[in-house]
Amino acid sequence: MEIRLINKDEVTIIEQCQRLAQQNYLDNMVLLRDFYPPCIHLTKIYGLFESRVNLVSFFVIFEGFKDSSIVLPVKQKQSYFTSIMDFLIEGLPDSFIFLSLELKKENIEDYFHVKDFHSDFCMTLSSTQELPIITSPYLKVASAQDLDRIDSFYKSIGSSPWHPSQMDSGYYHYIEINDQIVACGGTHFETPQLAQLGNIFVLEKFRRQGFGLILTIAITRKVLDEKKTATLFVNQYNNLHKIYTINLVLKFTNLQISLSATRDKLWTKKNK
Repeated sequence: MEIRLINKDEVTIIEQCQRLAQQNYLDNMVLLRDFYPPCIHLTKIYGLFESRVNLVSFFVIFEGFKDSSIVLPVKQKQSYFTSIMDFLIEGLPDSFIFLSLELKKENIEDYFHVKDFHSDFCMTLSSTQELPIITSPYLKVASAQDLDRIDSFYKSIGSSPWHPSQMDSGYYHYIEINDQIVACGGTHFETPQLAQLGNIFVLEKFRRQGFGLILTIAITRKVLDEKKTATLFVNQYNNLHKIYTINLVLKFTNLQISLSATRDKLWTKKNK
């Protein structure tokens, strides 16, 4: 088997990768994000081929954040997984992020040293569900003219999942009080069927005033005007109050496949 970088002009092969991922659409949502703007412009796609021309699997490396993010498809053959991991161990930087809705720590410790990891609930909301209407005079829809201010907001809080290209989605909203952005949120990524809410943050001084909930509902309503599904990852250990609040108001549905699997893992290569 051979692994190689797929060029962006190899449209037929890229479409084959998409079809493979779409066989498990929700489980591969993080993988599918990297085939669509804005993520596609910051992503390298690698194909696993048999006989040089037969695509059997693939993976992506997203380079939009400080550390590269590697994402593999779920439910692939063990031999394909082994080939990909053998390839990665030779070509990765010393520090990187591995995203998965399926793999567990023990699956990869033969290849990498686990530095840290955390797991999230994956929550979904369908466009067929009714949403509450919560308004605020401080709530504003972000525009291109707000990019510099929003970028400064996220940089000031050290938000690692933020990239300015995420503003292109049109889903970003913010709370402004006395000409200051005190809370902001939008989406991490989009596919044709869904959008993943993210980067929802309220400055500490302005918390417990409902701004996080106002942002979450406003963003979700806008997403579901255009998509079938809104999704949200919530840390399963540290955000029980947040999970309760979102379930109470937005009625997000927990996906068992995500509850039983790990999503984010940060690894460094083993010393040889």
